Amino acid sequence: MQQQVLLDKLSEFLMVEQGGLKLYRVVAARATDPVLRQRYEEFGQETAKHRAVLIRLIQQLGGDPSYVSPTARMAAVKGDALLETALKAGGLSQEELEINDLENVLLAETKDHADWSLLQQLALQLPAGDAKDAMTAAVNEVEDEEDEHLTWARETLARLCLQMVLSGPAPDPLRQHAVMTGPTLPIESVHPAPMPPETGFLEFASLPQWEESVVVRAATAGGSGPTA
Repeated sequence: MQQQVLLDKLSEFLMVEQGGLKLYRVVAARATDPVLRQRYEEFGQETAKHRAVLIRLIQQLGGDPSYVSPTARMAAVKGDALLETALKAGGLSQEELEINDLENVLLAETKDHADWSLLQQLALQLPAGDAKDAMTAAVNEVEDEEDEHLTWARETLARLCLQMVLSGPAPDPLRQHAVMTGPTLPIESVHPAPMPPETGFLEFASLPQWEESVVVRAATAGGSGPTA
C-alpha cells in the first residue's frame, strides 16, 4: 500500500466533509420548508460526525489530520465554488432556489459517497491488520448515513422538480430582475476561509503542516459548524 497516497486522499476526503458541512449550514439557514430545514440540519450534524471519524482514521493510520494535501486544496476550491452558487439567488423564485440548493447538496453528496465507497473497496483489499480494522470500522460507522444522504437528495430533487413542472407554481417571468441575495446568516459565519483579495489564497493554503488546519480547528471547537 502506498501510505502517502492514502494519506493524501484521506486529507482530500476530510476537506470534502468540511465543504459539505458549510453547504448544509447555508441551505438550512434559508430553507423555508421545515421538512427540508430539518433534514439539512440533521445531515449537517451527521457530516460533522463523519469529519470526526476521518480525523480519527487518519490518526490511526499514522497521519496528521492537520496536513492539507494538494488534492485537498483542490477539493476546497471546488467546494467553495459550489457554495458560491448557493449564495447567489438573483433571478430565482423561492421554489427554484430550493431546487438549486438541493442540486448542490446532490453534487456534494455524490462526491462524498464516492469517497466512502472507495474506502470500503480499499478496506476489502487490505491484508488483515490494524489498518484494515481501522478502515473497516470507519466505513461501517458512516456507510448507512452516506447512503441515506445521497438517496434522499436524489429522490427529493426529482420530486420537487416534477411537482413544479406538473403543478407549479410558475415563477414570475420578471424574476431575472431580482436583487442578488444570500442566506440569512452573514457570509463570515458560514465561510471560515474566504479568499483574501491581497493574496488570492485560501487561508489553509499558507498554513504549515504542523499547524492545525481549518478543518481540524472547526472539528475540535466543540460545535457542529465551522468556526473562524
